[in-house]
Amino acid sequence: MNAFADIPSKRIEPHSRVCASTVANILRLALLEGLPADNALASHLKAHHQLGARDRRIISETLFSVLRWWGWLKHLAPSRFATALENGAKYEENVETDEWFPCFAASWLLEGRPELPPSAQWWLSQSSIHQQDFPALPQRASIQERRHCLRPFFQDKRMPELTMEQLLPEWCKEEVECPQDWLTLVEWLQERPPVWLRAQTNDLDRLVGEFSHEGVRLARHPFMKQALKATFAGINLRQMPAFTEGRFEIQDAASQAVAIICDPKPGENWWDCCAGAGGKTLHLATLMNGKGKIQATDNRVYKLDDLKKRAARCGRSNIICKEWLGIEVPRLRDHFAGVLVDAPCTCSGTWRRNPGARWTTRREDIDKLAALQLQLLTNASSAVAHGGTLVYATCSMFTRENKVVVDEFLANHPDFALAPFTSPLTGKETPGFCQFWPWEADCDAMFAAKFHRS
Repeated sequence: MNAFADIPSKRIEPHSRVCASTVANILRLALLEGLPADNALASHLKAHHQLGARDRRIISETLFSVLRWWGWLKHLAPSRFATALENGAKYEENVETDEWFPCFAASWLLEGRPELPPSAQWWLSQSSIHQQDFPALPQRASIQERRHCLRPFFQDKRMPELTMEQLLPEWCKEEVECPQDWLTLVEWLQERPPVWLRAQTNDLDRLVGEFSHEGVRLARHPFMKQALKATFAGINLRQMPAFTEGRFEIQDAASQAVAIICDPKPGENWWDCCAGAGGKTLHLATLMNGKGKIQATDNRVYKLDDLKKRAARCGRSNIICKEWLGIEVPRLRDHFAGVLVDAPCTCSGTWRRNPGARWTTRREDIDKLAALQLQLLTNASSAVAHGGTLVYATCSMFTRENKVVVDEFLANHPDFALAPFTSPLTGKETPGFCQFWPWEADCDAMFAAKFHRS
């Protein structure tokens, strides 16, 4: 059933224009000004309470579809916008919203939806294109098949050559050591990601039943017993009683694997030094059964405020939040049984969920981040007690942020050695480091390395 079919006919045009104008503005903020698309969207929606649930869903889904397929859709975007993004030219903000209609309509077609919402149909009609102009595609059309739906948009000019490689920045391939064919990775990054949950209760049957009652099917991961993949449409998980009662968190499967690799024991003293909003911190606390202490630090104090609220919701009182500016702290030397360095990175491994970042990340960013990552890993490592554990992680798939940083750290720290572990995602043994790939669990790409200090 089409969730948008009940829009009154007289409301379709104003609804479609408002949504298109909003998406165009957020694209400007995300692609030309470098603001994270999700943050720009959240700020806009917060400032415009008059936008209803239907508007918000159309805006959100159109925005992220355009960003996911931008490598092709840039040919349908206003030429001045595309030029400004490609060449850094000055952008005139008075581009008519109407110029975006073909691009926005095409984004829905590329997603392979069985039905188009009235707004996408209206954008099509304003582009002098109708749904009957498009070839019939199989239910789960391949990427190569989907590109044929763009042909009607180029009626008066030659359709450009569209390749799968264009769906990622051209320099990416040289930065990734992909174990499968490169196009396999591209295909996975074009798929809309699922929602992974981490159960914070041992009564999984009750939790699965509650979700089933809401029309949400949960699939259990074969190796991580608390990891559940949700298949659902249109409900706010954060409003469910099980969430407000702290019985589950929303956390990607690859992210959950990192805390499992840390393998903290109840009663130990741990440091999550780049904790952010604390997803891995909370997981560490859960694995420790609330016993022992976890010091969670970050240089963004507002993120730690989020962590405090999350910890209170799930009843974790053994977490201490402090600011850390990335420098070595002499009083913490040899202090912790374990230290987790979940370092700032390009976040290329999350490009399924944050497709806008693939067009704003620059190759030169990798050098700057790799230097910072090595510095943070070095400064935090002195806090590991002899005989203790150090874990380095990024949500990146770029080798220079991952294995290269690990090799350089080991070359400078002979008292640390890689500690082999079993991959929580696949059950396979590793030599002490592992790159997680989307096809291993329908998840983000992440990297983790585990060290033992002698």
